[in-house]
Amino acid sequence: MKKNLNNERSAAINALAKWRRSGIFPDRLLASGNSMAMEITYGAIRNLSALDFVLAKFLRKFPGVLPYATLCAGAWQLIFAKNIPAYAAISETVNAAKEIGAGPIGLINAVLRNIVRNREAILNDLNGAPTAIRLSHPEEIVKRWERAFGVDKTLSICEADNAIPSTTAIPLPFTDGARALSLCEEWNAASISARIVDSPCGTETIEIPHGIAIERLPEYEDGQFIIQDPATLLSLSFLSPRNGETILDACAAPGGKAMQIAASVGANGKVFAFDAVEERLNRLRENALRTGLSNIEIRQADATSSTLAGLLPSSQLDAILADVPCSNSGVFRRRPDARWRWDAKETARLAELQLAILTNLAALKPKRIVYSTCSIDPEEDHSVVEKFLATPIGVCYRLEKSTTLLPSMSSDGAYAALLVLE
Repeated sequence: MKKNLNNERSAAINALAKWRRSGIFPDRLLASGNSMAMEITYGAIRNLSALDFVLAKFLRKFPGVLPYATLCAGAWQLIFAKNIPAYAAISETVNAAKEIGAGPIGLINAVLRNIVRNREAILNDLNGAPTAIRLSHPEEIVKRWERAFGVDKTLSICEADNAIPSTTAIPLPFTDGARALSLCEEWNAASISARIVDSPCGTETIEIPHGIAIERLPEYEDGQFIIQDPATLLSLSFLSPRNGETILDACAAPGGKAMQIAASVGANGKVFAFDAVEERLNRLRENALRTGLSNIEIRQADATSSTLAGLLPSSQLDAILADVPCSNSGVFRRRPDARWRWDAKETARLAELQLAILTNLAALKPKRIVYSTCSIDPEEDHSVVEKFLATPIGVCYRLEKSTTLLPSMSSDGAYAALLVLE
């Protein structure tokens, strides 16, 4: 067991070091099944500013990427982790550092022991630190949110971002509450402590405990449900796909929303699932195969391209879902590394791209468009819609409704707007 724990911590330290050097998404650096490695890696990234604040008290200079990754992994266990004894966190982290050649073992050991000795004072200092440090968010985005949502809501957002996200199963289609209840009862009978949780749009979802191998559940292979955050249902509820409709999901990968749309429109309906990046479509194809939904046409296509109309039927589309690329500011709890890539200039660039996508899709004249993001930044949300409505094609549409869903302990953040052809 000891060796396995060392291996898990070694994997976490290596993942943290590689992430700092390259910015590669952490989930691509860890093998599936490494639950402790995943917990330590994401925990350290989620609390990075707080860890930097603490470690600065005990380091005269930066010791190098790998030693610092080791210190972050160890410090996270000592300060933030639950149910890991201090002696185990220190000894196993030091042993892991030895195994991977992480550098000055004496320094690593001394710093971690100092953290234990001074833990109460450290926690007091952290409690008095600014929000950006205490809750580990870029200072610029904290100030931006305070301007947009106020101080209290910003604190709630940051606290929610630092919570470990739940795993949520949603039946196909998402409106099938009876199936959600049936699945929940079946899993509870099999000693899986699932529970029904209402989504932001009022439909039933199923919360599943961490550590459950979702893909091993027979209903998963049967395509009865997919794993989605409840926030994804905001745009789907606005879209309200109906039996027999023809709908374009213009930025579809990895395909969760496309599967829900296809299940909702039924065999008499049709879903065109497009995405600009071919490799992202592989997951979409896997989802379509697993769920047995044959009413989906999957293609590589750029939502800003003028040739898009040639890939679609000549008859009028009933609806388009424009779930556009964004800064991911609504999903920082699920993708904590994204907060450290956030950049105001990149957000402005994305807003331009979002407007271009929405304008190009509107030229297809669908009866309704749902514009959505997994961002909570007004620049990518309300501002894009307002600019669109002022364009020559935008004046043909009216804004029926829009909502910003702020991150909470039970849901990611999201934005959706329903635009209806006049």
